[in-house]
Amino acid sequence: MNKSLHLLVAVAMTGALFSLTTGCAPASAPISYHSLVAADPAPRASVPQESRMALMVGPVSIPDLLKNSQIATGGSGGRYRLSEQHRWAGEVDREFARAIAEQLVRGLNTEQVSLYPAGQYLEPKLQIVLDVVAMDGELGKEAKLDVRWSLVDPKSKTALLTRRTALAEQPADSGYDAWIEAQRRNIAKLGQEIATAIRARR
Repeated sequence: MNKSLHLLVAVAMTGALFSLTTGCAPASAPISYHSLVAADPAPRASVPQESRMALMVGPVSIPDLLKNSQIATGGSGGRYRLSEQHRWAGEVDREFARAIAEQLVRGLNTEQVSLYPAGQYLEPKLQIVLDVVAMDGELGKEAKLDVRWSLVDPKSKTALLTRRTALAEQPADSGYDAWIEAQRRNIAKLGQEIATAIRARR
């Protein structure tokens, strides 16, 4: 057998071996993208037109860990798990601000809600500043949310009210969808508490 024939046989065997190994390799799991904004928001509250005001939500500060696109769960003993297959659909601070804004739109029955920084077409009368201390919990066990928030006068930059709210919800199962839905319920409760505080100031 000449050298050329030896080379052709070697190439053919290499190609066959490559096909076998790649054909048997498991396919990587698809990546799922999730949002903190509720898909089915609560109905709007009945609020008189004259009691509505322009609001601005943000800035929202979050722990560095939550700035990852991978969803972080756990937190017990300072240990977290970052998922490769489950990720946030956008920047978490903006997602969180938008989720709170949607809650205020319905809780106060107004469309005059913008995200920080506000545009030139809306002059907010009240600003909601949020510091997410923690957003964690174990899959299938608990979804926890701990937030320090303030109602701020945008002109004077004075905090009119500052509170800290800690919430926890039980996920329906051990999947990521259930855990994220539980966090949405936490955000809904936080939004309701903020809306109640705003109505009290009116």
